Amino acid sequence: MMELNFEQIREMTWGAARITEENGRLCFYRCTKEQEEQLHSRHEEFYCHSLGSAGIKFVFQTNSRVLSLKVRVEHVTERMRFSFDVFSNGELVGYLDNFSDIELPIGEKFIELPTGDFEKKFILGDGEKKVCVHFPYSAKGMVYGVELDDGASFMPIKPTKKLLAYGDSITQGYYALRSSNRYVARLADYLDAEEVNKGIGSDRFWPDYAKLREAKSPDYIVVGYGTNDWRSNRTRETYRENSRAFIQTLREYYPDAKMIVITPIWRKDYTDERPFGNFLELDSELRDVIGNIEGLTIVRGFDLVPHEERYYGDLWLHPNDEGFEQYFKNLVQSIK
Repeated sequence: MMELNFEQIREMTWGAARITEENGRLCFYRCTKEQEEQLHSRHEEFYCHSLGSAGIKFVFQTNSRVLSLKVRVEHVTERMRFSFDVFSNGELVGYLDNFSDIELPIGEKFIELPTGDFEKKFILGDGEKKVCVHFPYSAKGMVYGVELDDGASFMPIKPTKKLLAYGDSITQGYYALRSSNRYVARLADYLDAEEVNKGIGSDRFWPDYAKLREAKSPDYIVVGYGTNDWRSNRTRETYRENSRAFIQTLREYYPDAKMIVITPIWRKDYTDERPFGNFLELDSELRDVIGNIEGLTIVRGFDLVPHEERYYGDLWLHPNDEGFEQYFKNLVQSIK
């Protein structure tokens, strides 16, 4: 087998703010150091969630029939489950994961699953093909080996467009079984764009996070906050101020980007009493404070995923793979 060197691996990586070599492995970070520092200053949990490899993927062209992956996975979120998803010419050829050989409990209860070093070979098929490898959103994925057939061709594919995604756990990808089924991953593929995922589990509208400017301006931006603003007992006034400031900052920084703002999806406890007030008014309040900002498409998230437990990995808030399928399809219909 022909082993790719670390520089070749760097060249085929999408979605990473930086890549470092640590203990003989390549480590991929989707947030800049400045973003990580700010997240850590707000809450250590936010920083840990930022280490999950959401949006990182390899994209390259080859005529190799076989791909061998050698990875190390570290637990950085409450989800110990992980999945590297491998595609050849858009067709799924397999997974490298830590749960396919067990029966997962209904409702996504926390269970102990192995982390550490893993390796697997995938059959890509004959002839030249485009290969994509999606990294796990819930764990820190590192690589210490990528091998192709001896003498195989290899050409990194570079992105021509960029999708910048901000949001909470749903934007990061919780509770998809497969990383490639997250709605942002699907949307990036639909737009033929590199996914740059800044979604952080449990996060809210935080204007200073938007002020940490990206090195390269995006072609598209998607923003999805609000459910944690409501859950964390923020007042209506704070929600209005922070959401307006967050969106206005992005609009000023990236005036040419097409921008999608998604209001919160259904949650089973949406009728509970909170200081904000009625959960359903998150949508109308957001429209009221950002509706006059030019260049926005605002999507009512409450309508994206059916209000049935079977579409949610935890049975009450976070979509499962079937729920993300509904999310993606209905989102595309909304923005066409």
